[in-house]
Amino acid sequence: MKKYLLIFIIIISSCSPNNNFQLNGNIKGLKKGTVILTKSIKGAEVTLDSINLNGTSKFTLGSYLNEPEVLKIKLTQSGIHNDEIEFFADKGITNFKTNLKRFSYESNFDGSDQQEKLDDFKTMLIRFKEENLNLIKNQIEFSGNQEKLNIINRELINLKKREMYFIINFSINNNDSEISPYIAGKFLNDANQKYLDTIYNSLSKNIKESKYGVLLEGIIDTEN
Repeated sequence: MKKYLLIFIIIISSCSPNNNFQLNGNIKGLKKGTVILTKSIKGAEVTLDSINLNGTSKFTLGSYLNEPEVLKIKLTQSGIHNDEIEFFADKGITNFKTNLKRFSYESNFDGSDQQEKLDDFKTMLIRFKEENLNLIKNQIEFSGNQEKLNIINRELINLKKREMYFIINFSINNNDSEISPYIAGKFLNDANQKYLDTIYNSLSKNIKESKYGVLLEGIIDTEN
């Protein structure tokens, strides 16, 4: 009885009245461990909230957000870092659930519009990755056939171009969301400068002034 009362007190204490963001989580299969909520500030990882769990897989964490941004959930067991996953948070409540054995692969977030767009984006990236793996398997299978290998190599190059153009178009088509400069800054570092310029210039005024809009502008200025 005392054990469960302690857990309840820890959960309540993490929910400061000044917080405007709440994460309700459930890690199926977790019996004991520490869940930590962090964010990146100028390249440094800062802890926003944390909770020690013992006998339950459910938890609540909270923080104050000035604007939508990417946060990270980190899980440790027995003092050892086990897994982590990023998600796009916004003011209000986000529900998170996953499985301990497949922490990242079975993670599901229900909350911000930005996270919904990020999920759609990652789904497409997975398809590109699967297609890339199939082509690599074909390379191994036809390792002795130079003509076939030349065709596969061209397909790999075209696939990389298709992936890049998908990321560019996705960023431009979502220019009224923080997801646009976030994705451009993270996935288009090696892209031609003109593509980053096009994406940045397409952003709405408030998105240009957001955290990731400012970061994207900094990347562009550095490359100029």
